Amino acid sequence: MKRGLLHDFTLLAILLIPVGVALNFVSSQIVQLLRLPMHFDVMGTVVVAMIAGPWVGMATGLATNLVTSLTNPTSLFFAPVSMAIGLIVGYLSLFGMFKRLWTCIVSGVIITLTAVFIGSPISVMVFGGATGKSIDTVTGVFLATTQNIWTSVLSSSILVNSVDKILSVLIAYFIVKKMSSRYLSKMNYGANFIQQNNNQDKGYAGGKTYVK
Repeated sequence: MKRGLLHDFTLLAILLIPVGVALNFVSSQIVQLLRLPMHFDVMGTVVVAMIAGPWVGMATGLATNLVTSLTNPTSLFFAPVSMAIGLIVGYLSLFGMFKRLWTCIVSGVIITLTAVFIGSPISVMVFGGATGKSIDTVTGVFLATTQNIWTSVLSSSILVNSVDKILSVLIAYFIVKKMSSRYLSKMNYGANFIQQNNNQDKGYAGGKTYVK
């Protein structure tokens, strides 16, 4: 199947974007209501990018920040972070980085570094380190210790995003594992997961292999 900017935006892929945005929005609102020092706003982007490709993932990231900016205007400034994550996840999926649990964790680390090195400068230069989110509490703790805004923002960003992004990737991994092969076969990048999911569906009964 052809892949690229134009070919990735099939009708099914476009219809998947609002699903990813909704998943991002709901999960991020939950952690905000619970006042947890996390973002948890890329899980839907990761799912979409895994099976629909980097460009659709990038569009999902942008759309997410446009929607969340309605309740939190600071989210709009961090759109480059979400877009970069969608793009990178799509290419990681192309190279088979979401087929095994340990490579998912490695992918989570890569996404964490992406979020840190794009998001931290925005946080410091645009907002002075205070974005109005729960992560500001962690930044404040580091700031009280180091008295340096750059060190504090980088430290809190690494700590929070390490948990946030790796957990998001792992949940996305299990979501895709539960998708049917029929649906995955219709997505540009879904074929990467069909054999994996089929293997997961196999069991043994009386020494004989059966498929559920």
